[in-house]
Amino acid sequence: MPDPRLMLRPWRSGAFRIQALALLVASLAIAAVVLLRGELEHRFANRTAEAIGGDLILEGSQPASEQQIALLGDRPQAAISRFTTVLVRDDTFVLVSVKAVDDGYPLFGQLRVSDRRFGDPVAVDRGPPAGEVWLAGTALDRLDQNLGEFITVGDRALLVSKVLVREPDQGAGFYSMNPRLMMNLADVASTGILGPGTRVRHELRIAAPGDQLTEVAEALRPTLAVNQEIDTREDAGLRSMGPLRQLTLWGQLAVMMVVLLCGGAVYLAAGVRGAEQAGRCAVMKTFGASRRRILGQVLGRELLALLPSLLLGLGLAALAFTLLRRWLGEALAWQPPWHTWLLLGLAPVVIWAGFALPRLWRLAHLPARDILGDRPQAPSARAGLNLVGALAAPVLVAMMLSGSLTDLGQLLALMVAVAVGLPLLLWGPLRLADRAGQRWPLPARLALRRLSRRPLTTLPMLAAMVLALSIMSLATQVGQQLLADWRDRLPENAPNYFVLNLFDQDLDAFRDWLDRHDARVPGYYPVVRGRLTRINDEPVREAVTKEDDEDDRGQRALNRDLSLTEADTLPDSNRTLDGRWVGDAAGEVSVESELAESLGLAVGDTLTFTGQTGDLEATVVGLREVDWESFEPNFYFMFSPGTLDGQSRYWLTSFYLPGNRTGELPDLIRQFPQITLLDVNALLDQAQGLIDQASRAALALAVLLLAASILVMAAAWLAGGQQRRRDEALLRVLGARNRLLRRVAVLEQLLLLGGAALFAHLLHLAALVPLGIKLFDGDLPLSAWILLPWVVVLPLLALEALRPRGQDAPLARLAG
Repeated sequence: MPDPRLMLRPWRSGAFRIQALALLVASLAIAAVVLLRGELEHRFANRTAEAIGGDLILEGSQPASEQQIALLGDRPQAAISRFTTVLVRDDTFVLVSVKAVDDGYPLFGQLRVSDRRFGDPVAVDRGPPAGEVWLAGTALDRLDQNLGEFITVGDRALLVSKVLVREPDQGAGFYSMNPRLMMNLADVASTGILGPGTRVRHELRIAAPGDQLTEVAEALRPTLAVNQEIDTREDAGLRSMGPLRQLTLWGQLAVMMVVLLCGGAVYLAAGVRGAEQAGRCAVMKTFGASRRRILGQVLGRELLALLPSLLLGLGLAALAFTLLRRWLGEALAWQPPWHTWLLLGLAPVVIWAGFALPRLWRLAHLPARDILGDRPQAPSARAGLNLVGALAAPVLVAMMLSGSLTDLGQLLALMVAVAVGLPLLLWGPLRLADRAGQRWPLPARLALRRLSRRPLTTLPMLAAMVLALSIMSLATQVGQQLLADWRDRLPENAPNYFVLNLFDQDLDAFRDWLDRHDARVPGYYPVVRGRLTRINDEPVREAVTKEDDEDDRGQRALNRDLSLTEADTLPDSNRTLDGRWVGDAAGEVSVESELAESLGLAVGDTLTFTGQTGDLEATVVGLREVDWESFEPNFYFMFSPGTLDGQSRYWLTSFYLPGNRTGELPDLIRQFPQITLLDVNALLDQAQGLIDQASRAALALAVLLLAASILVMAAAWLAGGQQRRRDEALLRVLGARNRLLRRVAVLEQLLLLGGAALFAHLLHLAALVPLGIKLFDGDLPLSAWILLPWVVVLPLLALEALRPRGQDAPLARLAG
């Protein structure tokens, strides 16, 4: 059994401690991002299943057959029937969307109900009992219905017992939120509503987590009738919000940068560590030790001594993962499989093997006289081994992160550019500076020649510093830009209520009410319902072929009436991409860019819409990018003022009302009973919670990047420290005084660190475009954060200037 004291011996070396700390940071970063990604994917799959009502939905115009139900076994399931009907109270008729549910509903999430209109919602885990119905607030307002009263549904009177606030599968489409009623499925037959020919949609929702989804789908497909279809969580066209998408992309990029930085720190520190181990290897060779024994003693002990650091990084990641699950809630917690933990444990070992192992391995292959003669240079073939190892390690780690080979081509190109391109790029300026500095004063000339005459030492060290400083400034700018972008996307007073069905005769009085209650209103939009029928005087179905119109958004636009509006100013959440904004003359339209692409529309096209009172025609003058997550009214088509004159219209608006004034909303409903008031506070809370979580995660990634950058700088400083002390000892033997030594040392570090900072600025500028395209839709402007490297460089120069020069015997230093 090995002596524990031998395992602690490597920790006396500063180079080994830097390696251990770099691997700890890499282990923590890799494990944290892999576990975070798995947790978010698991929760997003559950969120998707919650949004559509189940992992798998069997739907059709007839209920599921007994054979199909038998195939499901004991898996959780819920039966639902959807239809529309008319509720009558006195002389008021209201068309409502009915959802009849059994006792298994909902499979995911919770319903929110209240005991009074605008009361505090309460979460419940099942629908209404038999004999009762729950009505949404808009239905109560239109019927002037109170809780505790009966409402007639078909042939039966049912008790209105709760206000239906929100359903987990309700969706977030503002224009589809019709008055809603929820009832027990057992009561449907007694109402007599569903007679022959009634339009009804039956759904059987099934919980099939993980791989069970494919198994259930394959079992059900052979049994499908012609009027049945299957929808799954994987088929749902749901997109994550911008912050979650940006955080995922930034997390992948950040971890790859952490791996590169930590690998650079390990590489530089391994060079110093190899020099420290060289004497021991030479002595073992002199006494006849075999290569196998030398490798076992040197590499085996090195790896054993690194194990506590690797395990500590993995343990910290597991602790952070546990805290994250508690923070997000244990209900949907993801359990990582055993092979995930195995890969996370191997990832830092792969980094060490790629960046450090080749430099230590060569000691077993060098003759003892070369090591003792202070010429421990590897054969030229070993340089290729070092390069291959440095390239392969991040690629293997990327495979562990992504679980696929899809992006390896781009990643390998990036590694080649960093590992080969950057040192080669720096070699030219270093040679030019050496030639230009031949007439410089003696201190500057000596400082420059220290760097230029040792390119195999200087170039990797300079490249590592450039990479560390550029990533430090880029990470800080990107982090600040992400936070600013998320804050701008969801301002503090974002509209929390939307109003539809506001008519011309009520508009002035409605504005007065909002003004009296200090509500903030982004704007008022007239809405006309119309269908796109012609493009450039050609029927739309001929102008847009099936091959051209494969996008779901384009299909939906062609198959339904659209909400058209006009405005004189471009909304804050919109941005013109092509052409211009509409002018003052009637007959101009601005089109949402993604819809325009799916329909093949371009600036100059003529569009014809058919509305309730006739056709209207307009020319496309611009294409807009729309931020659909802005919680403000947004439209596909926005016309110039006067274009919609003569069309039947209503007004749409949104407003922000503080939570302590929601009790005044019943007065608004009584004054304007025809309006549809949509409460989106729940959606705002979800969005704000997501942005808060993304902000904290982005901050954690920035801290990891900063720690990795500092490690690289420390390793580079350490890598050149021994050679600097030997150079100073040589100059002292030749008669140099402390003043000259100090000036040479400061100028050397100024050339090295200052040059690294300047090249870091260039790398920062070069990365703004691809990072901006990847994370910010092309918008990542230059900022003052590009000067951040000097915050690190200047204190290091000051420390070098104040460092006491060595007073030991210079000949002893050279002999050592």
